[in-house]
Amino acid sequence: MLSRPAVLTVSGLCLLPGDAPINVDIGGGHIVGLAGLDGHGQDLFLQALAGLHASHTGSIQVHFETGSQTIGSYTDAERAGLAYLPSDRKKNGIFPMLSVADNFLLGAAREFAPNGWIRSARVRDKLEKFRQELAISFASSKTPIRNLSGGNQQKVLLARVMASNPHVLLLNDPTRGVDIQTRHALYRYFRRAISDLGTTIVVFSTELEELTELCDEVLVFRDNGVFARLNRAELSLDGLMQAMFGEGAGS
Repeated sequence: MLSRPAVLTVSGLCLLPGDAPINVDIGGGHIVGLAGLDGHGQDLFLQALAGLHASHTGSIQVHFETGSQTIGSYTDAERAGLAYLPSDRKKNGIFPMLSVADNFLLGAAREFAPNGWIRSARVRDKLEKFRQELAISFASSKTPIRNLSGGNQQKVLLARVMASNPHVLLLNDPTRGVDIQTRHALYRYFRRAISDLGTTIVVFSTELEELTELCDEVLVFRDNGVFARLNRAELSLDGLMQAMFGEGAGS
């Protein structure tokens, strides 16, 4: 049973042909983790939520106070207020030759250029706000983002996706390749996004310790389906490992 109204409803979703259907509700205003052995569907599930992986059956719906919207593409997800942070920032995230400000702007054009004209002052003000909130270190907003450390690049990308105040934040291995200090700074920000903005977060991570520390519950995947659903009281490294290897009761 969900303790909070569902923000996402997944019904009869088959990630690949022949897979068992996934039926799951994700409650609003908390952090849901996705775990599993490599290749068991947890990353495909996150991409399906973002409209980046076309499912073969079923539906994904996002709920609002005023109604619902079905997700069938990345454009649908964006319009429904879903923001996706990719795992490989160098391949799928940053534009290395561009400045910090340009990288921040490119993913939030609707926020800063609603009529086709960039509001430079608004970009600077919003970037400065995130710089302080996330403790992003850069000499100038004109600094090429390639000159920043990996952790600071990741923070700029997070600022970019958060600039539009997303309804649901989808995180793909968000602390991959960052130092421990940056990791805990990101954790603190994620929790503030939940408490202050009411954002719902779905996070896929290859770090089990991250899931046990950060999440309110974890969906454990096996064979491209949800094998177990562990709530906060049940979360432990041993419990996650057992479920990942198919031990314990299925969901």
